[in-house]
Amino acid sequence: MKLQSLSTLTVIGALLIGVTGCQTAKPTEASMKERAQTVIGKPVSKIDNIRSDSTLTYYTAYTPAGEYNCELPSGAIIAVASMGIMTPPLSCLPKGASPIPVQ
Repeated sequence: MKLQSLSTLTVIGALLIGVTGCQTAKPTEASMKERAQTVIGKPVSKIDNIRSDSTLTYYTAYTPAGEYNCELPSGAIIAVASMGIMTPPLSCLPKGASPIPVQ
Protein backbone atom coordinates (compact mmCIF):
# COMPACT_ATOMS: atom_id res chain seq x y z
CA MET A 1 0.00 0.00 0.00
CA LYS A 2 2.82 2.42 0.82
CA LEU A 3 4.51 1.70 -2.53
CA GLN A 4 1.33 2.65 -4.43
CA SER A 5 0.93 5.95 -2.58
CA LEU A 6 4.64 6.72 -3.08
CA SER A 7 4.28 6.06 -6.83
CA THR A 8 1.23 8.32 -7.01
CA LEU A 9 3.07 11.06 -5.13
CA THR A 10 6.07 10.73 -7.48
CA VAL A 11 3.88 11.05 -10.59
CA ILE A 12 2.04 14.08 -9.21
CA GLY A 13 5.36 15.72 -8.26
CA ALA A 14 6.78 15.14 -11.74
CA LEU A 15 3.68 16.67 -13.34
CA LEU A 16 3.88 19.74 -11.10
CA ILE A 17 7.56 20.24 -11.96
CA GLY A 18 6.74 19.90 -15.67
CA VAL A 19 3.93 22.44 -15.52
CA THR A 20 6.10 24.88 -13.60
CA GLY A 21 8.83 24.55 -16.24
CA CYS A 22 6.35 25.38 -19.00
CA GLN A 23 5.44 28.65 -17.36
CA THR A 24 9.03 29.88 -17.37
CA ALA A 25 10.03 28.63 -20.85
CA LYS A 26 11.36 31.51 -22.95
CA PRO A 27 12.89 31.53 -26.43
CA THR A 28 16.65 32.07 -26.64
CA GLU A 29 18.11 35.23 -28.16
CA ALA A 30 19.69 33.17 -30.96
CA SER A 31 16.35 31.61 -31.90
CA MET A 32 14.60 35.00 -31.79
CA LYS A 33 17.24 36.47 -34.11
CA GLU A 34 17.11 33.52 -36.52
CA ARG A 35 13.31 33.50 -36.71
CA ALA A 36 13.16 37.29 -37.21
CA GLN A 37 15.61 37.01 -40.14
CA THR A 38 13.36 34.37 -41.71
CA VAL A 39 10.17 36.41 -41.29
CA ILE A 40 11.64 39.81 -42.25
CA GLY A 41 13.76 38.44 -45.11
CA LYS A 42 16.77 40.58 -44.20
CA PRO A 43 19.79 39.89 -41.98
CA VAL A 44 19.23 40.90 -38.35
CA SER A 45 22.28 42.55 -36.80
CA LYS A 46 20.96 42.45 -33.23
CA ILE A 47 17.89 42.11 -31.07
CA ASP A 48 17.16 44.35 -28.12
CA ASN A 49 14.43 45.57 -25.77
CA ILE A 50 13.33 42.01 -24.90
CA ARG A 51 10.30 41.89 -22.60
CA SER A 52 7.77 39.23 -21.81
CA ASP A 53 4.39 38.61 -20.22
CA SER A 54 2.94 35.18 -19.47
CA THR A 55 2.11 34.36 -23.11
CA LEU A 56 4.17 36.59 -25.44
CA THR A 57 7.76 37.75 -25.78
CA TYR A 58 8.23 41.17 -27.40
CA TYR A 59 11.50 42.46 -28.85
CA THR A 60 13.05 44.82 -31.39
CA ALA A 61 15.02 43.39 -34.32
CA TYR A 62 17.56 45.66 -36.02
CA THR A 63 18.34 45.26 -39.76
CA PRO A 64 20.22 47.47 -42.24
CA ALA A 65 16.78 48.49 -43.59
CA GLY A 66 15.45 49.60 -40.19
CA GLU A 67 13.93 48.42 -36.93
CA TYR A 68 11.12 45.88 -36.53
CA ASN A 69 8.87 45.21 -33.54
CA CYS A 70 8.42 41.45 -33.12
CA GLU A 71 6.04 39.29 -31.05
CA LEU A 72 6.65 35.62 -30.34
CA PRO A 73 4.47 33.27 -28.28
CA SER A 74 6.28 32.03 -25.17
CA GLY A 75 5.54 30.14 -21.97
CA ALA A 76 3.64 26.88 -22.36
CA ILE A 77 3.31 27.41 -26.13
CA ILE A 78 7.07 27.56 -26.65
CA ALA A 79 7.51 24.51 -24.41
CA VAL A 80 5.24 22.47 -26.68
CA ALA A 81 7.06 23.82 -29.74
CA SER A 82 10.41 22.76 -28.34
CA MET A 83 9.17 19.17 -28.46
CA GLY A 84 8.73 19.54 -32.23
CA ILE A 85 4.94 19.36 -32.12
CA MET A 86 4.36 22.86 -33.52
CA THR A 87 6.13 26.07 -34.47
CA PRO A 88 4.60 29.15 -32.86
CA PRO A 89 4.04 32.02 -35.31
CA LEU A 90 6.30 35.07 -35.18
CA SER A 91 5.03 38.50 -36.14
CA CYS A 92 7.41 41.34 -37.09
CA LEU A 93 6.27 44.77 -38.27
CA PRO A 94 8.37 47.79 -39.20
CA LYS A 95 8.74 50.15 -36.24
CA GLY A 96 5.79 52.54 -36.20
CA ALA A 97 3.55 50.36 -38.40
CA SER A 98 0.05 49.57 -37.17
CA PRO A 99 -0.94 45.90 -36.80
CA ILE A 100 -4.52 46.89 -37.72
CA PRO A 101 -5.03 47.47 -41.47
CA VAL A 102 -6.43 50.88 -42.44
CA GLN A 103 -9.69 50.58 -44.36
